[in-house]
Amino acid sequence: MLSVTWIVCACEVLVGASVAVVQEAEVAAEQTPQEGAQAAQEVPPIPEMFVIGRLGPEGVPEVPFTAVGSRDVLGPEELARIGARDLNDLVKYLPALSTRPYNGGEASAPSFSTRGLPDDGLTEYVLVLIDGVPANPLPYGWTAFSFLPLVTEQVYAVDLIRGAQAVRYSPNTVGGVLNLITPPIPDQETTSMQSTVGENGYSSTVVSYGDRAGDFGFLLTVGDRRGDGYREDGEFAQRSVDLKLQWETDPGSWIAARLSYMDDFHKAPGGLTVAQFEQDRFANARPRNEFEGFRWVADVVRHTASDDGWFEAFAWVSQTRRELEAQRPHFGVADTFLRWTDDSFVAAAGVRSEKQLSSEHTLLWGLRAQQEVLPSWEMTTEQIGVGTATPMRDSEYTLTALSAHVDDTFRPTERLEITAGVRAEWIPVAEGQDDVMGGDFDDEFFDLLPGVGASYMLNDRWVLFGNYHQSFRAPQVWGFDLNAVGAQQDVDFEHGDSFELGTRVLGPGGTEGSLTAWRTDIDDVGVFYTGVYENIGRIVAEGLDASLSWEAGEALEVLDGFSTRLSWTLQDSTLREGIDAGNDTPYAWKSKGAWSLQYLTRERWRLSLGGVYIGDSYSDEANTAAENANGNLGRNPASTVWDAQVEKHWSAGAGAISLALGASNVFDEDWFVHSRGGFFGGGKVSGPPRQVYLRFRASF
Repeated sequence: MLSVTWIVCACEVLVGASVAVVQEAEVAAEQTPQEGAQAAQEVPPIPEMFVIGRLGPEGVPEVPFTAVGSRDVLGPEELARIGARDLNDLVKYLPALSTRPYNGGEASAPSFSTRGLPDDGLTEYVLVLIDGVPANPLPYGWTAFSFLPLVTEQVYAVDLIRGAQAVRYSPNTVGGVLNLITPPIPDQETTSMQSTVGENGYSSTVVSYGDRAGDFGFLLTVGDRRGDGYREDGEFAQRSVDLKLQWETDPGSWIAARLSYMDDFHKAPGGLTVAQFEQDRFANARPRNEFEGFRWVADVVRHTASDDGWFEAFAWVSQTRRELEAQRPHFGVADTFLRWTDDSFVAAAGVRSEKQLSSEHTLLWGLRAQQEVLPSWEMTTEQIGVGTATPMRDSEYTLTALSAHVDDTFRPTERLEITAGVRAEWIPVAEGQDDVMGGDFDDEFFDLLPGVGASYMLNDRWVLFGNYHQSFRAPQVWGFDLNAVGAQQDVDFEHGDSFELGTRVLGPGGTEGSLTAWRTDIDDVGVFYTGVYENIGRIVAEGLDASLSWEAGEALEVLDGFSTRLSWTLQDSTLREGIDAGNDTPYAWKSKGAWSLQYLTRERWRLSLGGVYIGDSYSDEANTAAENANGNLGRNPASTVWDAQVEKHWSAGAGAISLALGASNVFDEDWFVHSRGGFFGGGKVSGPPRQVYLRFRASF
């Protein structure tokens, strides 16, 4: 039956892809996180998975105390407290991870960067997943998001893995793995709704209905999110439908599937010149810049349990359509519009298994085959007022990737745990051609990527850990030189080495903390400054992550209901090769902090206050300090942005209702960055101002 599904789906795989869905579904113990909802029923233990780890009763990943690398999870309660209207606000609360305004369309197209790695606004050094499935149009060949295919309010939990076990993930894991988890299938009939309205015409509604009857469970979710944007003529609209299914075939064994669709429209005002910015920081100098597209994805997992482990066969397939329009030139009076249309297809399938070899050794292995196809990428230019389109490119692209991994987790002593393994990546085909430009390219790649990590328990409340792993990133399809007929462009795959050494402590009085020193070394960094993809050399980033959380009521009864969470990252990221060797990596701040404080009263009021600080940075490799007239070069000043929220909960039979009033950027800080640009054009880009919202949630 599964093989038929694979054929129908055009099956594709990912080492942690549908895993999330499967585990979430398997964790049928997931009711709404709101207080007053009935407790979830007991479920059988769930095996450790590649991306989301072990799920708790509410479908939230648990970070093992003996984990061999740094990892942070934001669960439903923390996400509700943050109250983020877009993912840019949300992920800033995670250590080391940051975002920045790129083209003014960030409400639909967020960008993530971490640990001093190059930040071009395209999220190319962090593997971003949705329920374990890659969110990119092409996970190997086109990692950049024109839109993120997930409505923010559908995010149930966030799992960020920054170090260790990269052997199990691929590709683009030099900076880590960011998994955005949606709600799991409930264990009884449940209807949920969340609706938010706010300034700048913002509105979002997500409705879901799920149930479990015997061995079968499902969850259907429909979402709509839209707004005018905080930029002039910056509207956006997103709609989504998501269906999860699970069938328990035997105790501990099941088949799970997910089908998801999302379409997106948003304006991308881009940056402003300095003169335009001073006149109106929220203006739009490119009102016809816009994006429209959709993505659908289907995945399936067959999980079979045994006495000494488990075996899974899994697959997924996706299509991403993008249609973009942007004015040319970026600055000054536009006389031309550039139009772009492409369809990206991905399909893969594979198997993986965990087997207990002995009381000391647990073996985890997997195989995957993946196919990426870009059958048509067309780009034309049109003179304004003339109406005649001139073809610029008509490209095709194909990539085949075969990968295998194996690792062994063993315990030489009761307190010492070691995980060691290797990943083999073989890309026998990476080729493309263009019928307009006349050129083509043909590349291939093979490498063995080792990884090892260890943790040692000094006692039951104090652990030391360390790890080393290698990863890589394939050259992006949009950067190959297709102009020179018969010439082969010499482009190297980017290769990264990552190290961590840290400690994790369960302190007294409800405190928990961690401290991690890390280093990331990436060779052959690729850029796209001259119209073709080029390797500019090596970047080395070093830093320190610190985090602390405190449940105050465990220390003093009078403080019951108070809790706080704090993280701070110090880093130094520098270019080590080329004419700018010794300079700071663009957009790599020196320090970043995030903090939150909340108080939950016995009357079920929740008062929350939080903030994020991001230090200053440069916008180019030359570390230009003074801003230029176009606003796309200069020093990006530090910023501190606060958020606040007041929320009230009520019981409603077996369910719950809540109402929240909140605001982002409470003190209305005027912050900005100098954006290098891209397809929609760079310049001086303002961050969001203060935005007030009202949110209603119900579950019954």
